[in-house]
Amino acid sequence: MAVRNPRSKPPRDIRSPERYRRLPSGVHGLDPRLVQHDQRQRLQSALIELIDQKGYQAVRIVDLARLARVSQPTFYGLYRDKEELFIAAYDRVAGHAAGTIMAAYDREGQGAERLRAAVGAFTELAADDPQAMSLYLLGAFGAGPNVLAHRRRRLELLESHIRSSRDRSGAGSTSDLTVAFILGGIREVAATRLRQGHASKLPGLADELTAWAASYPRHQPEGVAAPLAEPRTTAGATPALTSERALRAQGALPSGRSDMPRPLIAKSQRERIVDATAAIVAEKGLAKLTIPEIARRANVSHQTFYEMYPSKHDAFLGAQKVGMHQALHVTIDAYAAHEDDWAQAVAAGLRALIDYLSSEPAHAHLSVVDTFAASPEALDIREKALRAFAAYLRRGYELAGDVPRVAAEAIAGGIWQVLHRYIAEERIAELPAASPQIIYFALTPFVGPQRAADTARRPPEPR
Repeated sequence: MAVRNPRSKPPRDIRSPERYRRLPSGVHGLDPRLVQHDQRQRLQSALIELIDQKGYQAVRIVDLARLARVSQPTFYGLYRDKEELFIAAYDRVAGHAAGTIMAAYDREGQGAERLRAAVGAFTELAADDPQAMSLYLLGAFGAGPNVLAHRRRRLELLESHIRSSRDRSGAGSTSDLTVAFILGGIREVAATRLRQGHASKLPGLADELTAWAASYPRHQPEGVAAPLAEPRTTAGATPALTSERALRAQGALPSGRSDMPRPLIAKSQRERIVDATAAIVAEKGLAKLTIPEIARRANVSHQTFYEMYPSKHDAFLGAQKVGMHQALHVTIDAYAAHEDDWAQAVAAGLRALIDYLSSEPAHAHLSVVDTFAASPEALDIREKALRAFAAYLRRGYELAGDVPRVAAEAIAGGIWQVLHRYIAEERIAELPAASPQIIYFALTPFVGPQRAADTARRPPEPR
């Protein structure tokens, strides 16, 4: 499967002072197609640079035109809007990145050599052009559902190509999430370094990332693969993302004077606002979240809303924090009940996490999927949660001292990406059936594939 046009060129080096130099003006006899191509390239480079500086939502057309040295009428003659420009820039960067990675992976040699070459190529790309790779991994934050869906399709294309190349006899089983998990873990490790301004450190992690990825055998032990995806009966249908919390958001305390303590009343109001926010975002998307609808569903006045949250974005962050906190809480409680057996504790914690996400689909969607449409603050909350989950994997290093130090971080990131896939594809009801494979992913580098599979296949203890 082709992943890019072989005639496509790599992104222009946006750090070069020549990157926005215009072609000669006036009567120059140049092919108009060449002029338009140069203008498109400059606008795409300007978008990459400005997103890296201040995020997608803060970038204005006037800023893009000024930096790229084109007029605003010229911009609108080339692109319908900022979103169309983003997709063009993303395709340019993603095509170059995927082509470079696959050229390295498709080389002749043993599987470990090909894997090392691909990981090395990816980390070198990130170190050489961090702004472009930030767009590839992080730039879609705040860009809306169309861009996020486009980004997801491009990443799945790369995954499909690798899965096909990995299994020379065919495309491989789509019930085996190993490739998606490994790519997700590597992306998360890279994205964190890019956000921290430490892109130059990524090539130094290539060997560790390769060793971690190589710890997963090409063929999984029996009994851990996720069931095949259920076919959708209605194209584009959105499932009902209802839950106890979402239904509670529609209730209200008795109106008028109340003898209930004020802190309890405020707590109820805040919870209803949070739950209403999660339900609205899950149903309609972040762009259609409004304060009047939050207030109506939560059964609070506008004044009460503003007493709790200064803006709808703050309500979104509040809902995200609640969802993350509860997910971490149920995971830790289940983990703590089996602390004498670390592998079993990890398995219990992951099952509890997946059960929670499945029972609270609105909060799961907001915390795992809609974060990518929010803001840098939402990304910070997400990264703190990932670090907290990774901390509970670190005891595994005591069981196997030769495990790469990046493993816990990569595992947490890979699991997050698998969860993201199920929730984004509206398959959250299927998540519990994928628990054995997710547990297997978490344990394999530390205890080996067979013991990991044995633990993953063990039926959960009744609560």
